[in-house]
Amino acid sequence: MELKFTLSALRNSYEIDNVTPEVIIHEVFNRIEKDSHEAVWISLSDKTKLIEKAKGLKNVHCKKLPLYGIPFSVKDNIDVAGLPTTAACPSFSYTPERSATVVEQLERAGAICIGKTNMDQFATGLNGTRSPYGSCGSAFNPTMVAGGSSSGSAVSVALQQVCFSIGTDTGGSGRIPAGLNNIIGLKPTVGTLSSKGLVPCCPSLDCPSIFSLNIEDAIEIAQTAFKPDNLDPSLRYDSIRGSFNLLKIDKSFNVYIPKTNQLEFFGNEEGKLLYEKAITNFSSLGAKVKHIDFEPFIEASKLLFEGPWVSERYASIGEFIQQNSHNVLDITKKVVNNGLEWKGEDVFKAMTKIKEIKSYLQNTIGQNDFIVLPTVATLYTIEEMEKDPIRLNNHHGYYSYFANILDLCAISIPSNFYSIGMPFGITIMSYAFKDSEVASLGKAFIDLLATTPGKERV
Repeated sequence: MELKFTLSALRNSYEIDNVTPEVIIHEVFNRIEKDSHEAVWISLSDKTKLIEKAKGLKNVHCKKLPLYGIPFSVKDNIDVAGLPTTAACPSFSYTPERSATVVEQLERAGAICIGKTNMDQFATGLNGTRSPYGSCGSAFNPTMVAGGSSSGSAVSVALQQVCFSIGTDTGGSGRIPAGLNNIIGLKPTVGTLSSKGLVPCCPSLDCPSIFSLNIEDAIEIAQTAFKPDNLDPSLRYDSIRGSFNLLKIDKSFNVYIPKTNQLEFFGNEEGKLLYEKAITNFSSLGAKVKHIDFEPFIEASKLLFEGPWVSERYASIGEFIQQNSHNVLDITKKVVNNGLEWKGEDVFKAMTKIKEIKSYLQNTIGQNDFIVLPTVATLYTIEEMEKDPIRLNNHHGYYSYFANILDLCAISIPSNFYSIGMPFGITIMSYAFKDSEVASLGKAFIDLLATTPGKERV
């Protein structure tokens, strides 16, 4: 079956071609079984049960449910009722009776969860190699890292084994894999989509993320998963502001990029050229490109992964790791145990510093302006990453670590390709609750590439 797994294509197959959901389920499993990529999935739902669920949709008209018969995957640190949640640590595994709030919302809309995808253990990496279930390689080259920690989620979408996937993002886990797999990675404002039912990493900063083939799908999925609830402690009191729509972009706006001497590609000159081409295309959309001091962003990043916020990570899973040390990867223990180094006073000093950086941003970047950065500074093979896991992983986070701690929303979008065939993505960021704006600018950028002769195409 030559069917593109987008919402519009699947809906057309149901409405016009009279394809049934059970046919799509068979197609999903056929694609998974035939694909040679390894370590994408941790567990799959029982095919027979999914067929029965699909048959149950026969009594419902496809237009009655917004996600009627749409197959999706879920990162394995997010609860799906009846499927084990492992967070890529088998000894941690439990089987929840109830799905995470975002999964419940999607299934009520008619979507069908195919299974749970591979990830960096306890979401402690940005590369996809930190899993006892195997290293997950990019959909474009299985020897190259797929990005993490939502590695399997991104690859399952890029390979079109599913239509979309729900991942998580604390320091880039929902953006880095998107950039390395040529798909959309929407990281909403923290506290807009519920994180109830997610295995905590840094609970004050964790948020669900969405992977899809296009921006329209990502926005619709986010809107469907959106559920304001005053009784949900993971949501902000003003989360009602976090609606997701596509808007008309102003003809004139500012795009901020790092100063030239602060751009870092770790020796990747081709990536630098691809980024410069992307910025030129933003100028074609009417953007006025301005430079900003990137040092405050770097400082915020260090506070998250080399500073007191690591203590929140330890507070979430440190006790389990201490009691099950022999069942946890050494790299996971090394990352999480760093949280023991910090005192309470360090946390409060760091919180003050973050307030100062936010104030700097508010006084530098306008409310209707954007920050545009490379999603990933450079490329690494799985072998390279495994030999130098801390330093190279931090290279991946150079342009992503700071987003949640500075209360920014973001979207990673495809931009171009390297000469070796790997994708190059860019990330658009803005202030909290500007999710619709960053997505809309992303769509305008992609539309420009698709419709203008001579422009790099995705």
